[in-house]
Amino acid sequence: MHWQWCKPLIETCLKYQEEWDILDVKRGIATGKLMLWPHPNQQSCIVTELVDFPQYRAMNLLFLAGNMSDCEDILEAVTTFARIAECKKIFGGGRKGWQRYATRHGFKQEHIISKTL
Repeated sequence: MHWQWCKPLIETCLKYQEEWDILDVKRGIATGKLMLWPHPNQQSCIVTELVDFPQYRAMNLLFLAGNMSDCEDILEAVTTFARIAECKKIFGGGRKGWQRYATRHGFKQEHIISKTL
């Protein structure tokens, strides 16, 4: 199964945030809340979720793990699926260095602020 080789890749991503742990991700995939998009070479994967806002549906790119070139390949399938699922947009957050890759695929930079309580 894909989870066995995707798990360590996703765990690397989890180090950069505190909203999810690996059990949350596994449970989300098992229940269908999250979607796992493995690359055929078994070295990269993407985890997404559909988000239903009051005015539209969107695809959230939660984790891009592994080789960026592979993730760009996977993003084509994610985009196709998002269109079929009637998403108005695809969004995601990440470290500043991801911006140059995102721009190549039509993403624009937006800003999120947060405050730990």
